[in-house]
Amino acid sequence: MKQISSAQKDISVQAISIEKPMRKSYQLAVSVLMLLLLSIALVSCNDKKKEVDKPISQETVQASNSKNIDSTENYEIVPNEKVCMVNDRFMGVSQIAIDVKGITYYGCCENCVEKLQKNIDNVRFGTNPINDTKVDKASAIIVQDKSNGSVFYFASQQDAQTFINNNKA
Repeated sequence: MKQISSAQKDISVQAISIEKPMRKSYQLAVSVLMLLLLSIALVSCNDKKKEVDKPISQETVQASNSKNIDSTENYEIVPNEKVCMVNDRFMGVSQIAIDVKGITYYGCCENCVEKLQKNIDNVRFGTNPINDTKVDKASAIIVQDKSNGSVFYFASQQDAQTFINNNKA
């Protein structure tokens, strides 16, 4: 039987004790990286929501064939192409145009494209708050709540204007 000196025993014990913390650190770093990537993937639709509070110019409102609305009001008619019709949010910038059987809807990301094309959760339709009727978002007159960026869908310009007038500041 071969005798191992105490100096050799110390070296092997040190090597084992150094290797384990390095391995644990590596595993922790990989776990954190995977968690970060998963978080990014889950909130991909929400990245553009930070742009919700951008005001739009009066020229844009006029271009959408709507009446001029005093900028001090809480609600205003906005162009359809600047609304994510899946998240029901005014984004302030043109969104992805999504053609569904010749009708154009708008979404903010690739997940929205799939939801609109397949009409998952009946996402192509909204409810007119004036009379609780179903409204196709592609043809709707859209009104933004400027306090939080959410939107309402109306079947007619008259319904939209009635809603705005009833909710003046």
